[in-house]
Amino acid sequence: MGVHDFTVYDIVKRNARVFSGRPAWFEACEEKSLTFAEFKDKTECLATGLQKAGLNKGDRIGALGKNSVEYFLLIAAASALGAIILAINWRLSRDEIKYNLEDCEPKVLFVDQEFQESCQWLKRDCAFIRKYFHLRGDKVFPPDFESLLENSGDFEMPELTTDDGLIIIHSAAVSGRPKGALLSHGNIISTETQLGYQLQITPQDVHLNLLPLFHVGGLTMAWMAFHAGCLNVNVSSFDPAQTVQLIEDKRVSVFCEFPPVLTAILDQHQAVNADLSCLRAVLGVESAETIERYQRQTGGSFWILYGQTETSSEVTLGRYEDRPGSAGLPMPLTSIRIVDDCDRDVLQGQTGEIIVRGPMVFR
Repeated sequence: MGVHDFTVYDIVKRNARVFSGRPAWFEACEEKSLTFAEFKDKTECLATGLQKAGLNKGDRIGALGKNSVEYFLLIAAASALGAIILAINWRLSRDEIKYNLEDCEPKVLFVDQEFQESCQWLKRDCAFIRKYFHLRGDKVFPPDFESLLENSGDFEMPELTTDDGLIIIHSAAVSGRPKGALLSHGNIISTETQLGYQLQITPQDVHLNLLPLFHVGGLTMAWMAFHAGCLNVNVSSFDPAQTVQLIEDKRVSVFCEFPPVLTAILDQHQAVNADLSCLRAVLGVESAETIERYQRQTGGSFWILYGQTETSSEVTLGRYEDRPGSAGLPMPLTSIRIVDDCDRDVLQGQTGEIIVRGPMVFR
């Protein structure tokens, strides 16, 4: 590792020292918490278990599951090993899941109990997958996740760099088939630190982990909160009543969403008269009516954004009230141009292609 390198695993190690006994993760469905120190210990035990299972630097680890502490730990353990997570959208059809797996050929696959019965065909059609693990819940695919943690955590750490790949997320199909965008440690860190800076995140903030971890928005928001020393409050599926209760009880201050999540939260808020004054910042893409309703009901600010998988999420961000109808300003480490077919800048008001340069652009 060179003097200029910094990885996601370095964040895990740093925060175990800086924030130690502070809560890092709260799993709402099970009401269990992990401190930053406990998170590091489990990350290193999981990395050891994965290494003993034959995983090495550059190997792909498939993950098919909803948001959970196990999923987040799997990303952290992969970062320690230099392995690469293939984050699979669990909403995809069987053929789409198969395509993503064949595109990346992971050595192992972690599957939530919810999807295991419907994925038995994988063992027949995807011979390149050598081992299966259940990610959480009652196991159908043995061995279970917890068995990988039963060790002293003394894995052999490889040489890692900021530019090493960390996660593959398949992006929208523009030529018939989705393409796997490889995001590096540096890509994720550059985006989440820019987000934290723009939103003025402190350890006193609380993030509601709503967006799925297979989505760049969910991924970068969760790591932004973790890096800043915040508590991540995790929900595996969206329920308006539970969400409003969590916001009030845990004093959630920030989250990212897409319609119709915020509308459902505001409707529930009105129905039960909950205290959502803590919710100071919501990010996403929303209608003007919903944004203004949120700001009126809570006193918080809505942050409008533009981004894509290939830029590790956001490239522009701004408060809605600063310029309603816009998509915000370029992020601090981001250069954006709008060009014609010859890569010449177009005049204001003309249509062109958005091009982006910066440390968040994918591998």
